Amino acid sequence: VLTTNWTQNNVSVQNVTFKFLSGFNYTVVNSTFYNVTYIRLVTVNFTANNSRWLNSTTKMSVHMNGSTNNVSYFGSNWTTTSFINMTFLNETHEHTIWENGSFINVTFTNFTALNITSKNVWFVNYTGINHTVINSTWVDSGLKNFTLINSTYVNTTYIDFMVLNGSFVNVTEVNTTAWNVTVVNSTWVNFTSINSTYLNTTYSNVSMLNATFINGTEFNLTLWNVSIANSSFVNYTRVNYT
Repeated sequence: VLTTNWTQNNVSVQNVTFKFLSGFNYTVVNSTFYNVTYIRLVTVNFTANNSRWLNSTTKMSVHMNGSTNNVSYFGSNWTTTSFINMTFLNETHEHTIWENGSFINVTFTNFTALNITSKNVWFVNYTGINHTVINSTWVDSGLKNFTLINSTYVNTTYIDFMVLNGSFVNVTEVNTTAWNVTVVNSTWVNFTSINSTYLNTTYSNVSMLNATFINGTEFNLTLWNVSIANSSFVNYTRVNYT
């Protein structure tokens, strides 16, 4: 299906499979999609407002130059997906899987996520403001040119993860487990880590200001040109510290 200047307003779509859907100037308003499968999906200038996708699957998709407001996804899976030049406002994800994806020039504001799994997903030129993420797993993924402000992550697992050119302001992590994480050219301001474990972590050209680490453990930590100021470590253990 090829569409131009297509608007779906107050529609309910259920149990539908789109083998190929291409939407240019595609707008969705006050609509619900349930058990919808997109085999191939391409959108340009996509706008969605006050809409929901429930138990839906997108197998391969590209989304360019779009924005959403008050959109929620529940039980949805995204495979081989790219978001380019997108803005998401007041977005909610629950029980969602992202796999083989990329987020380029993307902004998430007032974003809430529950039970998220990301595999081989990269966030590039990404800004996150007022994030709350609970129960998330990140595998073979990373952040590049990344800004995170006023956000909280609870029960997070990172495996083979990289942060390049990151800025973290007023961020709290609780119950984090990280394996094989590399952080390069990044800054933390007002960062709090509680009940977290880090294994095989490397920091290079990193600055931390007003950081607090409580009840944590680090194994095999490597630091290159790292500055830590006005920070505290409470009940914190480091093993094999270089």
